[in-house]
Amino acid sequence: MRIDCTQCEMYESEHCEDCLVTAVLHPPAGPVEIDHDLDPPLRELAGAGLIPVLKFRPRRSAEPQNTAGAGSAGPQNTAGADSAGPPDGLDREAN
Repeated sequence: MRIDCTQCEMYESEHCEDCLVTAVLHPPAGPVEIDHDLDPPLRELAGAGLIPVLKFRPRRSAEPQNTAGAGSAGPQNTAGADSAGPPDGLDREAN
């Protein structure tokens, strides 16, 4: 998985300090690659509270507005189009 912190919704916010990428790489100088083989061990470490969870959330791009005029039916229903969770599930915190 490729992570570019500058493309995260939480970049330079209070959440950034408690993110896996920032905590481990202090913050990274550029995009980082996290191997998929590391997903299970990272989940276990985060679940045990030994490392922070991955809080990366891609920035949402602004959708272009429909300028077609009278033929527009209004906003489209996009429920379920954006996942609230991360692409790899690393942000699940232990109870």
